[in-house]
Amino acid sequence: MPKQKETIEFRYYNIPDGSYVLPKIGEGWEQEYGLGMNGMLHFHNLLEIGYCYHGSGRLIIEDREYRYSDNMYTFIPKNVPHTTISDPGNICSWEFLFIDLERFIRDEFRSEYLSKDDTLRITSKRGTLKSMKNHPVMGNLIRNILRECHEPDVYSQESIKGYLYSLIIEVLRLDEERESAKRTSRINRYIKSAVDYIGQHYTEDIKIRQLAENCGLSESHFRRIFIESIGMKPVEYLNLVRIEQACTLIRKGEHSIEDICYEVGYQTPSTFNRNFKIVMGVSPSVFKSMKGTATPLTMFRISTKEGWEGYHFLPTE
Repeated sequence: MPKQKETIEFRYYNIPDGSYVLPKIGEGWEQEYGLGMNGMLHFHNLLEIGYCYHGSGRLIIEDREYRYSDNMYTFIPKNVPHTTISDPGNICSWEFLFIDLERFIRDEFRSEYLSKDDTLRITSKRGTLKSMKNHPVMGNLIRNILRECHEPDVYSQESIKGYLYSLIIEVLRLDEERESAKRTSRINRYIKSAVDYIGQHYTEDIKIRQLAENCGLSESHFRRIFIESIGMKPVEYLNLVRIEQACTLIRKGEHSIEDICYEVGYQTPSTFNRNFKIVMGVSPSVFKSMKGTATPLTMFRISTKEGWEGYHFLPTE
């Protein structure tokens, strides 16, 4: 019997309006990580930065494995498979920052030496684990962002932007522009290529054949490994991305629902309305009236164990 391919979880988060950062902090993030997950990898639609205050265990990023302990931190770009596994019986204290790095670089970052595209490419290359002992500058910038999230005031968002700017500079300084000697899992490369393409071209009329060709696979092979890896069809993932963008635009209230339909890549309002309700459980007009924070994460076949979602800190409006 052929060996069954691993499943990869997709965990999708929305950034609060007016911010580039979604913090996941507080007592809810003290737990035995990886318990009951059988080492399953997952990836996000945002950059994940995690800070370990106390605990020990393993961190897996793609095909690399690290040991983590007190005062170490992670920098994991979007679409990079990874997981954290505490040592058995070890309650670890982590806090996390999910960051819309691409939007921040496009909106805020300026450099005389690098284009925005090159900056994004370098800061999104690969995930890593670092320690305060060896890399205190980056670590302190992360701690400062976490502090602003714990103790918000009228200046916090501007302060966070400044720390993010400095954090990007430190990542650029540490980059050595060399090819990794380690081989990345084939299937992870294919899926990352596909989700990156969808993220950049979701407003277009994307065909599954295009995604397969972009990955260098036959259409049937591509469909199979995409479903086996993520647990949803490519077209479902495309709809997920489009509807998330639609939700963001609806919350802003600057465009009509019909205009948003075309802006996110749908050809007809009826198709948009049908897919919106499949993903969100309500129609676009009902969602607009709710002004809620429901996300597509809850509507798809994406399993998250109880306890994974710790306390959600949201800045006071």
